[in-house]
Amino acid sequence: MNRIATEKHSYNNIAVVNQMKKLARFKRLGIQKRIMLYVAAGLVLMFSAFVFLGLQSIQRATQLVYEERLATAYTTAGIFERDFLHVARDVKEANPGLLAADKQQRDAATAVFLSHLVHTDPFPFFQVTGIWVLSSQGSLLVQAGTPEWNSGNSTKGIIQAKVGVGDDAFIVLPAIGKPAAAIPFGTVVTQIGSQEGAATALVAVHTVGVSSPLPYVPASAGGAGTAGTEYHLEIMDANGITILGVGEDERPGELSYHFPVIQGLMVGRKAGTFLHKPASGESFEPHVMAVVPLPSSPFYIMMEQSEDVALALPIRLRNTLVVLTSLGFIATLIVAWVTTRHVVKPTEELTAAALRMAGGDLESPVDVSAQDEVGWLAESLDSMRQKLRSAYHDVEIANTELERQVKERTARLEEVLGKVISAQEEERYRLARELHDETAQTLGVLSIAVDRARDSLQEADVEALGHISEAKAIATRLLEETRRLILDLRPQALDDLGLGPAIRWYVESHLEERGVAATVEINRPATRLPEHIEVSLFRVIQEAVNNIGKHADAKHAHVRLAQGDSKVNVVVTDDGKGFNVERALDSSMHAKNVGLLGMRERVRLLNGSMQIRSQEGKGTEVSIEIPVPEEST
Repeated sequence: MNRIATEKHSYNNIAVVNQMKKLARFKRLGIQKRIMLYVAAGLVLMFSAFVFLGLQSIQRATQLVYEERLATAYTTAGIFERDFLHVARDVKEANPGLLAADKQQRDAATAVFLSHLVHTDPFPFFQVTGIWVLSSQGSLLVQAGTPEWNSGNSTKGIIQAKVGVGDDAFIVLPAIGKPAAAIPFGTVVTQIGSQEGAATALVAVHTVGVSSPLPYVPASAGGAGTAGTEYHLEIMDANGITILGVGEDERPGELSYHFPVIQGLMVGRKAGTFLHKPASGESFEPHVMAVVPLPSSPFYIMMEQSEDVALALPIRLRNTLVVLTSLGFIATLIVAWVTTRHVVKPTEELTAAALRMAGGDLESPVDVSAQDEVGWLAESLDSMRQKLRSAYHDVEIANTELERQVKERTARLEEVLGKVISAQEEERYRLARELHDETAQTLGVLSIAVDRARDSLQEADVEALGHISEAKAIATRLLEETRRLILDLRPQALDDLGLGPAIRWYVESHLEERGVAATVEINRPATRLPEHIEVSLFRVIQEAVNNIGKHADAKHAHVRLAQGDSKVNVVVTDDGKGFNVERALDSSMHAKNVGLLGMRERVRLLNGSMQIRSQEGKGTEVSIEIPVPEEST
């Protein structure tokens, strides 16, 4: 549980961090981008509402199209119903001749009646091909046209249909019989009686379909009162067989590919409209279908129209909505962009001017073309620039004067320091001469006098001889220390032999007696350096060597002197314990590191450079580089 809680807490922390990063990135956006984001968000909301309302209107227009197509289908079904009723009424009017007592009269009346139905009253969707007059018991009384009457199932069907046919009604049955050269459409059955009203008979009128263009279609459906060539018409029986088709892709006599789609409507004898799209494996154009049952028959009428024609208005509205919305959105964004540019551009110019001022450019004026608050801000910024330029000019003058004074005082200090060092060296030289000429000579004379005093004493005076011997040893040690002091103050080898031998002598005499194995590498031309350079370098190397002997605890040391045409390089290294260079050269530690500071000042007075690299436990390296004046090479 603790692990799950920890992981959940970590996940929450990561989510919070990511959210904060997104917020930080948003805050870093420029003003124009931020304004454009706000405008875009507002436009999305506004145009979303506009698109929603537009889609609602388009959906309503589509629904009206569907309703209009359904009304057209009902109108077409009414045309069929009207023609069927026309046939039934014509049968009623021809009643006396069809039920005449004489068979020849009946045959003649039936032939005339058939001719009337075929030629005088042409119907737009079907054509009469034959007439059968049957008694109420089902026997054939008279016939005309085709197909020939075939008793059996035909008679049974018509007799059964009598149940639904009243004196003034009719019913349409599936076609009885099949002509040789046409697709049967249906059989209109109606009931007639004799003049006295005693005898009754059934008249069956056989029809075949006519694949002719649709009759007049309202302007709202197909155009301004033109023939409905845009529509396809299909009449389907209860088994899904197309018995009438108007349109190039209709196949009368075959199973309709619409049957699986409308089979559910046919069960409940319902009407409807919908968009029929091809399923997988089908290849027909999508079309809008209006399906209604055909009254007084088991048939269904379907009127279809291609989607791009039937839904032309909604499609045009949708396309117009998309175009207008896109153009409006883009145009509004462009206007917003141009507007924000007028606001942001002066701000960017102000920012650029502020950056120039921050970079030190106080000469370029703040030139922002704006008359609003931004213009006032630009004027204030330019006023501040002028004041800063004036103040900066005053500061430059003061700095120039201060630098001049610092340079003068530094030159004076360097001059004084050089004189001090020169006076120090002169004083060392004088002391060394005095110690050599006076003190050392006096100590030598004293030593000789002690020897003479010792020689004049009797050997029996042992105590006096002991005192004199002790005085002799003291005088000898004092003379040696005096000579060492003389050499430290001013090595004679430096004046007589030059820098290289003096360094070699000093390193060997001061390090080897302390147990440090020292090596000296000298590489110099025959020409000697100026005296002040030799003395200063010797003092620097002397201090470095003394530091090795006193503080480094080193086992090995190496001194390398290389003199070129334009510079002298000195490197002093040891394998001692090392030290912290930064802390040693810290200003607060100057009192404890006078030797290092003296080395650095001597090198600086010679216009040279000195680097000290040391690591505790890994030794120290002192590198010195001194330029050689041209006249000395």
